[in-house]
Amino acid sequence: MPTPNDPHPTADSVQPAPPAATGPQPVPTSGPINGESTTGGADNVPHYTPVPGAKKYKRVGDFDIISKLGQGAMGSVYLAKQMATGRMVALKILPPEMAKDEELLERFKRESRVTQRLSHPNIVSAVEFGMFEKYHYIAMDYVDGPDLESMLKKNGAFHEDELLKVASHMCSALEETERNGIVHRDFKPSNIMMTSTGVFRLTDLGLATAGAGDQRLTLAGFAVGTPYYLSPEQARGQLDVDIRADIYGLGATLYHLATGAVPFPGSNPVVVMTQHISTPLRPPIEMNKSLSKPASGLICLMMEKEPEKRPQNTQQLRSAIDQCLAGQIPSLKKPVQTTHFPQRTGGKLPAPTERPDGVESILDKAFSFLPQPTRMPAALGTLAIACLGLIALILKLLLKR
Repeated sequence: MPTPNDPHPTADSVQPAPPAATGPQPVPTSGPINGESTTGGADNVPHYTPVPGAKKYKRVGDFDIISKLGQGAMGSVYLAKQMATGRMVALKILPPEMAKDEELLERFKRESRVTQRLSHPNIVSAVEFGMFEKYHYIAMDYVDGPDLESMLKKNGAFHEDELLKVASHMCSALEETERNGIVHRDFKPSNIMMTSTGVFRLTDLGLATAGAGDQRLTLAGFAVGTPYYLSPEQARGQLDVDIRADIYGLGATLYHLATGAVPFPGSNPVVVMTQHISTPLRPPIEMNKSLSKPASGLICLMMEKEPEKRPQNTQQLRSAIDQCLAGQIPSLKKPVQTTHFPQRTGGKLPAPTERPDGVESILDKAFSFLPQPTRMPAALGTLAIACLGLIALILKLLLKR
């Protein structure tokens, strides 16, 4: 099933402004635009860029639109400059026709609320949420680099060092979402971007949940998601998913990066989701022979079908990544307890404790289920009952004579 276009395409997809009569140069992806100062106004922008709808604008609220970055499932995304600060942002604009759908509008607002709660170098945060005329918009951090899906298409499978760097950076991002009680629910290569300095950042929290109040939007979110990276519990339609679903989604993403193929391919989403639930995972090392056993083991651990068998939180995930980096196959098993024997003193072992013998030995064997102090009274009571029974039997035999 083809995945929908994502709201943050690569920097390579930034389209230059249409040439004007004076022949302006293409718009760079960062820094001052066409040589204008960072405090310049909209009049310094030599072109107009359409916002979804009939009209054309070069400013939306406090933001000058520079060029279109891409088209996502929830609207168009533009490169823009905030007038008040001069910073470059990715401006996501919800089309008016989509805003008429109350559930879609609420999801759009929720994305803003969630991203504004998060402030982390490995997460794309929201700068501002607002409305301009009939257009709802979210201004987000602008990432001056490509998403991982574009990198996959261009370069093929990732080298293991880069793969584990993605795992480490995304674990840091998940630590932040876990602290805030947020589940992303939509991990995939196109939702991870790399900056020009090599930092990986998680984006697009449009499907994220932040508690039971958000669960009513699950079905709408599920409909626009991709099945290739869904956890088994999500594929079954389970509502109360937690951080372990994101760990699975990240594992499926790493699988794709490591092998160049999704874990369970197919064009039918129902078939793909069913495979997530019941089909055994083919270890990624079988798809990419150059992958190490620890890296393959890490991915398999994160993609265990049963949530209880995956890392239960980001602390355990970080431990598994560290084991992998140390050349060990990650495991959640506790270390085996070593039995400590007494050290020799003077060349001789301490004398063993004397064991009871005779009657006490018999009592220990016959009444081991009872505490030590009650074993003798129990034995005497049993003996007395046996004697009475024997006397009764003898009397009965004598009376018959």
